[in-house]
Amino acid sequence: MKRFVFALAFCSLAAQAAVDLDAVRDAAKKRDLNRLASITDANANDVLAMYPHYYWLSVQLPTVPNDEVRAFFARNDGSPLADKLRSEWLSEVGKRSDWDTLLAEYPKLDAPTTELDCYAAQANLSRGKREGALKLKALYLQGRAQPQSCGPVFDWLLAEGQLGEGDVWARIRDALLRNNTDFARQIAARVGNPAELQAKSLALAARDPVKALGGYNPARRGAREAALYAIGRLARSNPDAAAAWLENRTEGWPQDDVRFGWQQLGEAGAKSRHPQASSWFARGGTPQTASGRAWAIRAALRAKDVDAVLTRIDALPADEAGEVVWRYWKAQALKAKNRKMEADALLAALATHDEYYGQLATAELDTPIASANNLPYRPTETEIARVRQRPGVARALALFDGGWRSEAVREWNWSLRGLTDPELIAAAVLAERAGQLDRSIYAAERGRTMADIALRYPVPYRDEVERQALLNGIDAAWVFGLIRQESRFVTDARSRVGAGGLMQLMPGTAKWVAAKMGDKNYDPSAVHHAESNLQMGTFYLSYILERLEKHPVLATAGYNAGPGRARAWQDDQPIDAAIYIETIPFDETRDYVKKVLGNAQVYRYAFPKAPALRDRLAAIPPRGGAVDAP
Repeated sequence: MKRFVFALAFCSLAAQAAVDLDAVRDAAKKRDLNRLASITDANANDVLAMYPHYYWLSVQLPTVPNDEVRAFFARNDGSPLADKLRSEWLSEVGKRSDWDTLLAEYPKLDAPTTELDCYAAQANLSRGKREGALKLKALYLQGRAQPQSCGPVFDWLLAEGQLGEGDVWARIRDALLRNNTDFARQIAARVGNPAELQAKSLALAARDPVKALGGYNPARRGAREAALYAIGRLARSNPDAAAAWLENRTEGWPQDDVRFGWQQLGEAGAKSRHPQASSWFARGGTPQTASGRAWAIRAALRAKDVDAVLTRIDALPADEAGEVVWRYWKAQALKAKNRKMEADALLAALATHDEYYGQLATAELDTPIASANNLPYRPTETEIARVRQRPGVARALALFDGGWRSEAVREWNWSLRGLTDPELIAAAVLAERAGQLDRSIYAAERGRTMADIALRYPVPYRDEVERQALLNGIDAAWVFGLIRQESRFVTDARSRVGAGGLMQLMPGTAKWVAAKMGDKNYDPSAVHHAESNLQMGTFYLSYILERLEKHPVLATAGYNAGPGRARAWQDDQPIDAAIYIETIPFDETRDYVKKVLGNAQVYRYAFPKAPALRDRLAAIPPRGGAVDAP
């Protein structure tokens, strides 16, 4: 096996990388070890020297000697690539049951995977140490498949009585709650493979829950779990029928099972805005899941049941009750109960934040909390140069230049850990100068107490944004708020579902918009050109604004989830805009709307005439007609 000999000559870490990254990736894909070795030797002192060396090792990890891997760590430890290699290597080490090596290296990982946590537990069990395995009991209860390395640990927990039959049933229930029927069927082997939990039975429950519900024997635990699964499926399509079944067909059932049925119905009803959702939750008691507890509160908000809002927030576990969302809504409930002093105390604590809930809280206080008005920190050129010379920062900049964005982002984020606030601001300025505004924002957010607001909320392409906003009758602060959330100003950003560019247009939407704009020669690559993306994005935002009651909350939700869905989430009566936002059934869209509107509020620093957040949160009008947009 070839060993690499690295020269000792120092090469400036700030120098441009010479490594041909595309050649490295191509050689790794083809598993061309000789070519990787050649590239590594030829670039031994390059700022990115570790990358071809990493790939040379990674493609042959099952057979490479441990000493070769340790030599890589000796040179490159403390980098994200070394941590990545150590994680991959220990996966192979665990498969070989090389427990001495695993126990020596596992503590050096930055964030071990579940697979490695289980291998470490196995290794410790081989030494008679139980603590690691006992910590994984909660992992077993999750209703989804875990890595194979966890199997022996779970077997030990069951054999030792640390997990029992009740835990197996809880895992089956969670798997069915996630609609993970194949996995539920696998787990059922531990409780005798009940016929109701076999593939044919569960397929019927999913396809035709009404028919399935007519054939269960409630005296059998497997039958009840299958029935509860069918109830959950029915609740999504016909919640009233599910409610009638629970009301009339559960006599003799254990009360915990009946309550769980009502909890499922409550959550499904809340997500579909059913007027009885809150009362269904009341029949189910405190939900067993964090999602259920959150939707119980949202159902009470939609029903305007202030007492239920307070009761359900007060029943939350401490970590959930401390979340800003529930602190804010508790303050609203307290205000509605004329407990103003208590409400204002909660709002005053929230008003120290400049995100969505902090902005809402600030607007509601009779005496707004004065901002600290600290002058932003201005790093010197020496400080900026010092940050640039950090090995990880130098690698990140070289990787950005080479087009390896995901690797560059990983290096950048890793390198910023442990920096002081002044160093973070220097890093933000450095990234801004390098044209990497998303990383500039990342650094500035971490040094926010000293950051210039323009670093955290930049305004690139300002002239074009203002021009397109004016042409389309929308305000520029809103557009910037949307872009900051969508792409962080990365022009070639592409989402996991295929949306692209500054304003993250889906291919079909972009083509549709181009046609609406009269472009008969639309080129799909246009979404990654800043000017054309802004033209299409602002046109589309304005278009759906006009068709969604000219309401910015509806248009923001529609931009993310589609205008038809935004319309469906309205009510037959006017509804408070903040409650509309809070009860959006899609987690991603709910979070998106809050962040876009919160961003737009901050961007008033650059556009003082833009509407304030409270002005954007006018009551949502009753549901109107359909919209003709994708």
